Parts: sequence; structure tokens; C-alpha cells
Amino acid sequence: MVRLPRLKINNALHHVFNRGNQKQVVFHDDQDFETFLSIVAHYKLKYKLKLYHLCPMPNHFHFELYIEKAEVLPKAMKDITLTYTNYYHRKYNTIGQLWQGRYKNMIIENEEYVDKLGGYIERNPVRAGLVAYSGEWRWSSYNFYAYGKQLRVLTTDLTGEKIWVDLIDEDPRYKYFGKTLIERQENYRKFITEMNDEEIRKELKLEEKKRGRPRRIENIS
Repeated sequence: MVRLPRLKINNALHHVFNRGNQKQVVFHDDQDFETFLSIVAHYKLKYKLKLYHLCPMPNHFHFELYIEKAEVLPKAMKDITLTYTNYYHRKYNTIGQLWQGRYKNMIIENEEYVDKLGGYIERNPVRAGLVAYSGEWRWSSYNFYAYGKQLRVLTTDLTGEKIWVDLIDEDPRYKYFGKTLIERQENYRKFITEMNDEEIRKELKLEEKKRGRPRRIENIS
């Protein structure tokens, strides 16, 4: 099948996701999750990514990223997934394709979509029945917005030195959840708790399976 070229837009917000090949588990234990986030942190520094929301799950991951230069995204995603693949094969003595093809990517320009996307990403563990509420899943960005707990990750900088990195960049739209930090946190927790997953999934059109070019979710007047 011929691959269509990626849609490239500078200064854009992206919903990026991928899953294990044939939906296989790619994160088996705490070490796998920690290693993946360490890899993400390293390339976040290298490519100057802004990471607003994320949630790795046992067989897939979601990112909400702001990218200034469009050409950076494919390089960053290639490095992240390849580096993790090499780690996985070394640890589990496996070979072959770990991920289900190229990462999927939606460029987001609809503000209502943006408001709900972060919550949808962070509710993944609840929908999967892994936890009772989003705050119990320690690998996502939820606790940053709900309780002010930064997701700090130990990684290496570009010189190879070990450093701690704050993985989450505050979503610019978070300020609309309230006038004070306490109010924003309370409203965010309420917002996530009251989400209707099926309605949101249809609204975000995440049930659709499309190939090739990323979808561009635009403002509709």
C-alpha cells in the first residue's frame, strides 16, 4: 500500500497515538513504563516538545503534543518508538515489529475538541478497568492537573548526564478551569469524573479507522 505524505503544519497541536503490533502488550511492568517515560523525557528535551497530556497503557499510548516545527514530530516519534523497541527486544529476547505500523496523528484546531481530548486520554485506564479512577494510574498526566503533582522522570540529557525532568507542560487551556489553582484542580477533577466516555469517543471521532494522512480537526463556524 502506498503511504500518503504526512500533513505538516507548524505551531500545531497534535493527538498522537500508537499501539502494539496486533494489539500486543508492550508495557508489562513498572520498569517498562518507567523506561518508556524516560525515553520520552529525553527526546522531549532533544526536540523541544511541549507535552500537555499523555497516558501509556499496557498495549498502547496517547500523547497530546504542541509542535512548533512540523518536521520535528516524525523524527521525535521515530526516535521514541525505536529506542523503546530496542530496549524491549533486549529485555524480553524478542525480535520483529513491536508497534502497529506508523504512529497515528490528528492535528487539532477545534477548541472544544481540545478541551475534551486531554480528559479522554487520561480516562483510558478507567475505561479499560485497570483502575477505579484516573488518579490511581501513576503513568498519566491526570494528577498534574487534578492535584498539582508533576510527573518527574529520571533521564539523560543531551550530554549523557542523569537529570530529573518535569514531563508535563501545562495545557494553556487549563487556566479556564478556574481563577485559582485550587479551583482549577477541583473543576478539573469534576470535569473528568463526569465525562461520558461513549459520547466523547463519538464526538472526538476516535471510533473511526482511517489510513494515510492524519485527520485535521478544525474549528467549525
